Amino acid sequence: MEAGADVRAVAVLQEWHGQFSRFRQEALEALSMIRMEIRKAYDWIEHTAREWKFEIRDAEEEVVQRKVELAQREMPNFDGRIPDTTVQEQNLARAKARLAHAHQQVDICRKWAGKLPKMIAEEYEVASRQLSNMLETEVLNALAHLLEQVAALERYLDLRPSAPGG
Repeated sequence: MEAGADVRAVAVLQEWHGQFSRFRQEALEALSMIRMEIRKAYDWIEHTAREWKFEIRDAEEEVVQRKVELAQREMPNFDGRIPDTTVQEQNLARAKARLAHAHQQVDICRKWAGKLPKMIAEEYEVASRQLSNMLETEVLNALAHLLEQVAALERYLDLRPSAPGG
C-alpha cells in the first residue's frame, strides 16, 4: 500500500498567500499613487502657465513704464540739452528681456501641456492598464485558487491516519 503524500508546509503556503495578497494590494496602491502624481504634473503645468501669464502682464506694464521714463528723459532740459539716457535704456532692455522670458516660459508650458498626455499614453497607460487588469483578475483568481488548494491540503491532513505508535 502507498504511503500518503508528504505534506509538511501548509503554513508556508498560507504565509505565501498573505504575502502575495499584500503584493497585490501594494501594486494597486502604487498604480493609484502614480495616477495622483500624473494629475499633480498636469495641475503643476496649468498652475505654472497661469503664473507666467500673470508675469507677462506685469512685465508688459513694466515695459510701458520704462518706455515712458525713457521718453521723459529724452526731452531736452531747461538749457536745451538732452540728458544721458543710458540707465533708462538699460532698464527698458531688462524689462523687455523679462517679458521675452515670460513669453518663453508660457510657450514651454503650452508645449508640455500638449506633450505630456501623449507621453503618458505611450509610456504608462497601456502598461498600467495591463498590470491593473492582471492584478484585478489573474492575481485575484490565483489567490482564490491557492486558498482552495490550501484548504484541500488541510482537509487531506485531517483525513490522514495518524502514524502508528503516535
